[in-house]
Amino acid sequence: MDHILNPTIFDFFVTYSLLLSACLLFEKYIRHTLTYNRGVFLSLFVGYIMITALLTVQPMGAAEQSVVKPDSILLNLQPFQTIGLQIQSTQGHWLLMWRICLPVPFMFFVGFMTRGRFALPGLIMIGMSASFAVELALFLMNGIPQFPKHLFDVDALILNGIGVFFGTLFFRWMETKQWMKDYISETMSTR
Repeated sequence: MDHILNPTIFDFFVTYSLLLSACLLFEKYIRHTLTYNRGVFLSLFVGYIMITALLTVQPMGAAEQSVVKPDSILLNLQPFQTIGLQIQSTQGHWLLMWRICLPVPFMFFVGFMTRGRFALPGLIMIGMSASFAVELALFLMNGIPQFPKHLFDVDALILNGIGVFFGTLFFRWMETKQWMKDYISETMSTR
């Protein structure tokens, strides 16, 4: 691996295989709850976490760098400043789409793990808390030498919040279907 932020396909699959193996072994030998459906669920979850982590730790884009003043704290608390700059840039539309779309599967994973016990506001609160925790962790990692700098951006929280909201609505709508209820209980059962 030349650089952790630029893994090859081989590096990605080796890491994915190691993490998935650890999760499956933990489920089988420690918790004794491994079923086929739980294995598929864990496989998807580990893959999602890895892809999200790789996309999240990428260095700041041009729009974010233009917001940062020289010799200042990497902090943007002015709403819609970065969003406006990204809309004007050539690649900014993709970044906006990813910031909205990335939390949607997370809400499904949370819904499955909690077996749909949380109401709409509770799921939204979990998603927003996770989004805030990721932004805060990236901001705190600015102190690590040789690690790409990241802007704590309120616009990222806004866009992630939109994704969390739509992901939660979509999960709650799908959960009203009987086949989805059956699949959740079958996937998360311990038999």
